[in-house]
Amino acid sequence: MSSSDNTTNASNIIQADQQPARYISFLEQQHNTVNAHVSEDATIDNKDTSPILDGYQVEPSASCFFLCTNMRARYSVAIWCFFGFFCLYAMRVNLSVAIVAMVAPQSSLNQSVQACPVVHTNSTKPPAKYEFEWDPNKQGLVLGAFFYGYISTQIIGGNLAERFGGKWIFGGGILISSILTLLTPLAARINYKLLIAIRVIIGMASGPAFPSAAALWGKWIPTAERSRIPPAAQSGTSIGIIFTTPLVSIMSENGFIGGWPSAFYVFGIASCIWFIGWCFFSFNSPAEHPRISKEERSFLREHIPHHPLRNRTTPWKQIACCPSVYGIGINHVCFNFIYYTLLTSLPTYFATILNFNLHQNGLIFALPYCAQFLTIIAVGQTVDRLRARNSFSITTLRKAQAIIGTIGSCSCLVAIGYMNCNKIAAVVCCIFAVGFLGVQTCGPIIAHLDIASNYAGTIVGITNSLATIPGFVGPYVVGAITNNNQTIHAWRLIFIISAGIGAFGCLAFCILFNGEEKPWNRIEHEVDTNESTS
Repeated sequence: MSSSDNTTNASNIIQADQQPARYISFLEQQHNTVNAHVSEDATIDNKDTSPILDGYQVEPSASCFFLCTNMRARYSVAIWCFFGFFCLYAMRVNLSVAIVAMVAPQSSLNQSVQACPVVHTNSTKPPAKYEFEWDPNKQGLVLGAFFYGYISTQIIGGNLAERFGGKWIFGGGILISSILTLLTPLAARINYKLLIAIRVIIGMASGPAFPSAAALWGKWIPTAERSRIPPAAQSGTSIGIIFTTPLVSIMSENGFIGGWPSAFYVFGIASCIWFIGWCFFSFNSPAEHPRISKEERSFLREHIPHHPLRNRTTPWKQIACCPSVYGIGINHVCFNFIYYTLLTSLPTYFATILNFNLHQNGLIFALPYCAQFLTIIAVGQTVDRLRARNSFSITTLRKAQAIIGTIGSCSCLVAIGYMNCNKIAAVVCCIFAVGFLGVQTCGPIIAHLDIASNYAGTIVGITNSLATIPGFVGPYVVGAITNNNQTIHAWRLIFIISAGIGAFGCLAFCILFNGEEKPWNRIEHEVDTNESTS
């Protein structure tokens, strides 16, 4: 080999050795450039913190139970609230389905029934055995007992959550409910009056849940996300219904842990487990969260008005004189009459009139709440985008949601009564009726945050207290109309009454509601502290 060839090979080797070094040097330059840009952006004024969050990934929150990257702290809190509402409604609705397996139907008691014909199938299963023989009036008292307690703790729960934070108010109520849920089968077997007492106390423990959650949203959720995150978290109620009803029917039918008692044991234990996680991963506000990123804390501080928790007095007079509060309250009451009547009575309608068996009952009862969940997610996203673009005022958006939701749900309710024994059509109407309720769930039902986010806990406590009245009035009305009168015509009347009440609520909301933030929401009603500085 010639010397020139050796020289050429040596040169190639040197160039090959230098290429990785040059590449590494290039990467270092790019890294330094990116760091310089980030450093510059990190020093900008607070008013520019929104672009920081949009342009750069937020620091992963260690509070996330799941191994998710880039999980923001407020989303972690919302996820735990979602599962909290799941447990809350699982413990609330389990009795509505289990009672079908607990109590002999009226046909077994030789009372008046005019139902659709039963389709007989070859089955090797033994006939169902029932432990209790309660008439519709007694069943109405049992189903409505929860709401007698539920109405009593709304306002005080919301006010305490505003002053001391919603974490322990929300979580503690669910823990107490779960313990009492585990005792429900024992109470039912001792005496139905003891069961009523247990359900009343469960209602008292559950009452502060929505007001305390509203107080959390007021501290955690910026304005641009309030049609999306709170409804999505509170849609845990729908998922709780969707998951609970078929599972309860399957467990009851197959005799799991004794049959219908399993509906209370399974969800009582699950709720206790949820509470353990809630203690470690939820916090009252971004200021108390030990693992929130600096960027997210700055963003939330800029976009959520902050006021002291303990040195603030509630503006009761301004709330009492606010027409928007009355509009929200009236609509909430009427909305809940439809919601609670369907929630507590649809399983009875499916079993007694349409003659679905227990397994079919649970599965079909879940379908309307699947539709409601999907509606909440889709409509919430759409409204937040329209709001971000300033396409419409918040007042216009909320009233449009009220009108669309009411027309859809009320027309479907009326239609159910005229489907007679067309089971498929009746079920489809039920699905659309509850689905359209979702349009209001992410609109007028959370409008407290629009007008006064700092006092949302108190206002939700007031309106939700009033809206609890249909919880025991609805089952009582259904029991009174159907007692010795389980007929298609009786249920038609129930659906028409519900539709009329819902229409009245929408009308009142559209007349009274104005969604602009109220001046007294930003006024600090603080205790005079001049003495401490004098």
